[in-house]
Amino acid sequence: MPDPIPFVLAVEDHGAGGHSYGLVTPVQWETLIWAWIIFALLFLILRKFAWKPLLHAVEEREKKIADSLARAEEIQRSAQEIAARQEAALAESQAQAKAVLDEARVAAERYRHGEMQKTKAESDAFLERAKKEITLEEARARDALRREVVDLTLQAASQVIERSLTAADDRKLAEGVVQALQKGRVGAARN
Repeated sequence: MPDPIPFVLAVEDHGAGGHSYGLVTPVQWETLIWAWIIFALLFLILRKFAWKPLLHAVEEREKKIADSLARAEEIQRSAQEIAARQEAALAESQAQAKAVLDEARVAAERYRHGEMQKTKAESDAFLERAKKEITLEEARARDALRREVVDLTLQAASQVIERSLTAADDRKLAEGVVQALQKGRVGAARN
């Protein structure tokens, strides 16, 4: 085997021209080659058995992360779509509620107007009936008053004339009064 090449590790300076050299080790080529061979074998073994599974695991993890991110984006998109649909449904329900309220207001106004018209018609009819009844009662009162006046006039006349009228005159007078009363009842009945 060839002679080893000396290798200097360190040089120390002790001042005033005194240098001291550190440990010098010769390079052992055989050890160096075996170290490189072991390194290469270890590299190949690790590459085949450790790095591939590690790379595969890393790739799987990256894939899972990418899938999770894609699912998260999809969930976010669907959540945004659901929120938009909910907002649209809320706006639609608010519009429907407003339409129902407007329709209820119009119906209430129509009902109130109809009830006012009905009440006015009923009050007008009641007033008209009251006027007719008042007119009828007024006519009856006049007829009764006429009868009373006729009766009182006849009584007064009979007392004043009693002595001067004969039985025949009484009869004619009574018949005339009865006819006048009958005419008064017929006239009252026509009113």
